[in-house]
Amino acid sequence: MKIIINGIKSKVIVGCYEYEKQNEQEIVVDLICELYPFNWLENDSLENTVDYDNLVDFIKNILHSKQYNLLEGLSQFIASEVLSHYSLVKTVQIWLSKVALCGAKAELIRIFHQEQRKHKVALALGSNSSNLPQQQLVTAIEMLANYMDDIAVGGFYKTSPIGEVLTNDFMNTAIVGTTKLNPDKLLSKIKKIEKLMGKEELIINGPRVIDIDIIFFDNLVYFNNFLQIPHREMHNRDFVLFPLADVATSWVHPRFNKTVLELKNVLLSQHASNIIERINYYK
Repeated sequence: MKIIINGIKSKVIVGCYEYEKQNEQEIVVDLICELYPFNWLENDSLENTVDYDNLVDFIKNILHSKQYNLLEGLSQFIASEVLSHYSLVKTVQIWLSKVALCGAKAELIRIFHQEQRKHKVALALGSNSSNLPQQQLVTAIEMLANYMDDIAVGGFYKTSPIGEVLTNDFMNTAIVGTTKLNPDKLLSKIKKIEKLMGKEELIINGPRVIDIDIIFFDNLVYFNNFLQIPHREMHNRDFVLFPLADVATSWVHPRFNKTVLELKNVLLSQHASNIIERINYYK
């Protein structure tokens, strides 16, 4: 579903030249907001969409909130503010137009900018491969960088295996970053990476080249047949909480209303740790 609004007009100061800084110019904003899929037939109320009047007023307030030299910067600012303020908007397209002052060369200047919402995600990674488990984690992170931006990597921790199956010790870490993918598409990419790296999940809690789990996705609480967010066991796993606390200390669990650090401290107070040592490996 897309909301299209054309012709939002306001007079503002914008431009690099002195005569532009001394004279207000009429800016015209056209925009398209793509909303996340929703069943409006069964939920036909204003709270389930974007209030059009509110959005127009919001855009006009933005135009007067900051002074820009470039239409390019103004268009990016508008797009980021819309995505920040309206959680139902997935993608925003902005056209900014102004009549060229003293413009003998052109009558109209128009800028187009499109921006898609980025989601903050946290992933846990583990490997007990007999072939350099640290390097398996690094390789997985490098492959995940094709689908994630702004990646921060937690510490690498050597941990004892869980369960009765005799396996090598695990190497675990966690990363946080941003992605434009939805949860199911991100899971699909993760499964492809695991398969490419040779994962064969033949035994529960058994040996594996790589494990990648989605721990958090924004503040989403999400269930389907193959995916549960937040991860249903993350609060019971020190090999998740230790590296995650390195890069997402204050991230609040949306169901338990506790930060990662608080969950880590609660777990340590109740159970013996499986952490053997922290490995200074990834730079």
